[in-house]
Amino acid sequence: MPASEVVRRKTARPSSRSAKSKVRTRTKKKNNGELRGLSIVCFVVFGVVLLALRVFILNNHSEHHGKDYERYVRAKTLRDALRLRGGNRQNQSQQQSMAENESRYFDPRQFPPLPSDPLERYDGYGPRRFRGMGDDEWVADAGSTQSIHGPKVDYTKHKYSYPEKMFEPPNDGSYPPLVDMSKIFEFWGQDDLDSPPDIIPEVLQHFDYQNPREVAAAEKYRDLELPFKVYNVPEVKNAGIKWTDEYVAANFNNENDDDTPGSIGTAQQSVDSFFAFYYPERWDVDLLGPSPSLDIEWTFDKWARHAVYADEVSLKSNEKHYYFQSGVPREERLQKRKHWSFVSRDLPSFSSPDPTFFGFNPPAQKGIQCRFGERGVTAATHYDGGRNMIAMMTGAKRYILSPPNACKKLGIVSARRHPSFRHSMLNFGRVTLLDKKDTAVKMSDREKEWLRIAGSAQTLSTVLKAGEVLYVPSHWFHYIVSLQKSAQCNTRSGIHEDGNPNFGGMRDVRMCTADDG
Repeated sequence: MPASEVVRRKTARPSSRSAKSKVRTRTKKKNNGELRGLSIVCFVVFGVVLLALRVFILNNHSEHHGKDYERYVRAKTLRDALRLRGGNRQNQSQQQSMAENESRYFDPRQFPPLPSDPLERYDGYGPRRFRGMGDDEWVADAGSTQSIHGPKVDYTKHKYSYPEKMFEPPNDGSYPPLVDMSKIFEFWGQDDLDSPPDIIPEVLQHFDYQNPREVAAAEKYRDLELPFKVYNVPEVKNAGIKWTDEYVAANFNNENDDDTPGSIGTAQQSVDSFFAFYYPERWDVDLLGPSPSLDIEWTFDKWARHAVYADEVSLKSNEKHYYFQSGVPREERLQKRKHWSFVSRDLPSFSSPDPTFFGFNPPAQKGIQCRFGERGVTAATHYDGGRNMIAMMTGAKRYILSPPNACKKLGIVSARRHPSFRHSMLNFGRVTLLDKKDTAVKMSDREKEWLRIAGSAQTLSTVLKAGEVLYVPSHWFHYIVSLQKSAQCNTRSGIHEDGNPNFGGMRDVRMCTADDG
């Protein structure tokens, strides 16, 4: 073959391959174009199907579930109104400071719908925690105090009248004696801490813990799920003497002299004296307004200084208040004693792995919770499933107790997604303001009506003083007012499902708090 022919064939081959490559490229582009077109068509069809499905659901929802849709519309309208009003997270601190010189206004959606109103669905979200800085304006005033006089009224030394002792508990509904809540606060106002009755009447049975016969009687009351108190408890009295501010602070600061493990506590701040439990991750400021309280980075000793100051100046209920709390995990009682915190060591009957009068069902024990309250701090009503023993080491607190079958009258939130689910946001002390025309307290119609309902709830009032232990049966509601600087710890021993036939039990509470949206 001639050389020129060989060269011609060799040069022709690349041209052939190039042509094939161009064909493949055109084919690939064509396929890609068809694929993109098909994707767009599928996307459009999918969007149309979703739109049609949404229209179908809304039409079906309106037709068959009109009340739910109406609740959604009402909630959206309220949410939009609140946003226009400026109730957002950025304004929370400003709104709280605005509340300092006046009584707190509770947004109506913080309360459940009235019994005559349709149910409401709540779909709000909040941060993991609401944080604050605390207020140091009081420090200068506290430092100028020349001497510590304590509270104007020391409730550990006040006069009380006690009922006649009954060693056999009546189980006919006559004990404990209950009255309408409105009468409780008409007799002694919630914020009248400097002017209590000359003699405070006690209605609960008081038993001497050092008297075997009285302890046996107390056990009968406990078995019937009836509230009572015991006094003259050595470890509680000794803890009251031992728990100076310096001693407790050293344990929280891990500065104790012995090998006791350090404890952990947290402080909260409220714009006034009212504190309420809530789940912060569900608290939507746009819907509900400012959160009930803020977590602050105060140490125990700083909190204690403010609590002393609050007693000294008779801190007013509409000023900022502070609360300190700590807990002991249930596992601690199973460890060697050298690993116990100061709370477990000082209250061995509360932390023992073996049954005691106070911790009578150790396997069901949920640990120990301690609350340090200052003058006026008020904890909204709530219930504990566990059978609750509450010991007061120092100071005094007022407990407002209501039985489980009073649940429907206490404004308990039953919407499962609500941040106050199974709790109440009602400030019961306001029940005395309902018929006053000159009051400066601003209340929504919903709050007023719930307070009227709560005013008829069957209730009792008792003062728990240093050295005493109060038994609160399963599912009994308790609303607590710190009468002065105080330290209190409690432990719970399992659930009593049946309760007492005269006052109800778990069934009443479950029916009352059944999820309604």
